[in-house]
Amino acid sequence: MEKSIEYKKFLLLKNLAQKINSSVEMNQILQDALDGLLDVGRLQCASATLWDEKTKKVAHQIASGSIEKVNILRDFDQRVMETMREQIRMESIYATFDSEGPHSVFSYPIKRDGKTVGAIAGLVEGYTNLSADEELFEALSQQIGIAFTKASLWRDRISGEIQEDLIKSERLNAIVETAVTINHEINNPLAAVLGYAQLLLSRPENLDQDTIDKLRKIETGALRIKEVTNRLLKIVEPVVVKYAGDIRMVDLEQSKTEEDKAKDDEKE
Repeated sequence: MEKSIEYKKFLLLKNLAQKINSSVEMNQILQDALDGLLDVGRLQCASATLWDEKTKKVAHQIASGSIEKVNILRDFDQRVMETMREQIRMESIYATFDSEGPHSVFSYPIKRDGKTVGAIAGLVEGYTNLSADEELFEALSQQIGIAFTKASLWRDRISGEIQEDLIKSERLNAIVETAVTINHEINNPLAAVLGYAQLLLSRPENLDQDTIDKLRKIETGALRIKEVTNRLLKIVEPVVVKYAGDIRMVDLEQSKTEEDKAKDDEKE
């Protein structure tokens, strides 16, 4: 029986997290990530680009897919996306253009410690709404950012400050891996629970008030679970607190996502 696309996405992120935790080289991690993206996405080619943090020039680039499409993607990146990132600091880009026929393209930032250090991008023929797969692109870029952080940290492991960052990176990687599993194992059955509750609530004339109140509590609880699992997947700066005895837990309220950090920067 053929695996569903959602399950393939789950396996891609899970396997990538495991490789990041092992001794797999950065190049191989990038290649596996792009090959997997082509398998589960609707793309004909994909690329990952890392920039030099000081010069902002391309330091490393790797691609997967049709050479013809890779060349079109790189040309579009140099002509349009690079300019958009540099001049107006646009990060997530979804666009359509005509180059030997209509094409759709996306670019999603790779971040390290809240700073953009690269981007993953992909292209497909025709007019396609690639933003529908934004959650996958976001999770994939976070994984690559973690891998890039770890690769950099290992090169500088003599520094005590870097060692502390490495621990944070390991913790973040574990959280992402757990979040991927939770999103797969919980959100799928949760969608059914929420769907049935909302379907019943759409026909209140067939229900008594007590049943309606209980269904609303189910709906509220299901939406809260979905919100928690989604936030867990987006955490980039986890805060761990004591729960009971020696057991520790992630504080979702204090932990920060990219959106939280952006708001903090605006306040400053």
